Amino acid sequence: MTVKPTTNVSLTPVWVIFAITIAGSSSTGLFWNALGFIAKHAYGFSRIENLTLYLAMGLVYAASAWKAGSVGKIVGWSDRGGVVWCLLGMAVGLAVPGILPSKMSLWIAGIWVSGLSALLWPVVHAYLAGGRPPDKVAKVQGVFNLIWMTSVTIPMFILPPFLDTGARGVFLVSACTLFMVLPLAFWLPCVTPSAFVDPSGACGSAGHPEWQALLVRSRRWLVVTYLFMSAFPPLLPYAFEASGIASTLETPLTGTWMVVRVVFVAFLWRTTFWQGHRPFLIGAGLAGTLGFGLALGAGFLPGPPLPWMFFGFILFGLGAGASYHAALAYGMVVGEAEVDAGGTFEAMIGLGYAGGPAAGLLGVPVAALLGISPGVAATVLLAGPALMLPWLRVSENSVEAS
Repeated sequence: MTVKPTTNVSLTPVWVIFAITIAGSSSTGLFWNALGFIAKHAYGFSRIENLTLYLAMGLVYAASAWKAGSVGKIVGWSDRGGVVWCLLGMAVGLAVPGILPSKMSLWIAGIWVSGLSALLWPVVHAYLAGGRPPDKVAKVQGVFNLIWMTSVTIPMFILPPFLDTGARGVFLVSACTLFMVLPLAFWLPCVTPSAFVDPSGACGSAGHPEWQALLVRSRRWLVVTYLFMSAFPPLLPYAFEASGIASTLETPLTGTWMVVRVVFVAFLWRTTFWQGHRPFLIGAGLAGTLGFGLALGAGFLPGPPLPWMFFGFILFGLGAGASYHAALAYGMVVGEAEVDAGGTFEAMIGLGYAGGPAAGLLGVPVAALLGISPGVAATVLLAGPALMLPWLRVSENSVEAS
């Protein structure tokens, strides 16, 4: 979060980053993926209340991530200090609904943890990639992706017994986990290592000029993916209810797409056939779009809704994994390893986090007008940008800005 000196900085121990990632991802995953279910079952949130909460969380996340590099300069903390304070603040935020269960606690904790996590992850990305050549970045990034994606998935499979009671114990355990890894943050270098520079020009944007346009396109798909992903948690509890699926299956079934994402990212990490190919990005977006529609509209399709929903989650997991891995892989090479580059990546995610609930809110009056499900209405509203945005031409200004 501070301007780095020109002298060399020691590389960050990857085990420290991975430990922080496990604790941080499982905690933030509890909010982004499961809070909608907890809010509905334990606190009686309506569909509009859930969507509004997620919209607020997404806007705060995007604003915080966009300024991740400058916040440290304003308050005068180092990169390491920023990680320490973010972990501490997130732990306190997670403890709030565990100690004082109420609707207001969910609002405070959701917005607070969203803002801090958006400041944390760009710095973690910079610690991970800084000072390492592209081939090393690819290896550690692959492990990093598998770790955080697995970590955010775990709460979905342990939540069912605790949904009706507000998951107070789950919140408190998550808070304690963050407190436990807090001392590890002091193992981090004071500032993130500078991006690796190869004198031969064989890495970075100079070595991959054709990837600049793919970076722009992959970020477009990333936004679209997170539009869908952020609409899932506040809408799925009501889609499950309308489909007659038991509440005990809601979060584990939702976790299906996250498991598929982990497996597919592991596959992409060990292969290179997809790199540099635009059709791969197009296929990822189409799979995600179709999967989203099937999952939310399963109750309106012929036959039992469970198989349709399950198939939709599989398709969505494939699309989500492909779009995330491609955007981060291209960004770490073209955008290099600075905190601001990671902040731009996280801000793209934040825009998607806010756009999904916004479309869901717009879908409520549309659904009432047309006599359809709000989930189906949200699918129709989001299908436009999903099918159009990634096809737009990449201008020279967009490439230079990336």
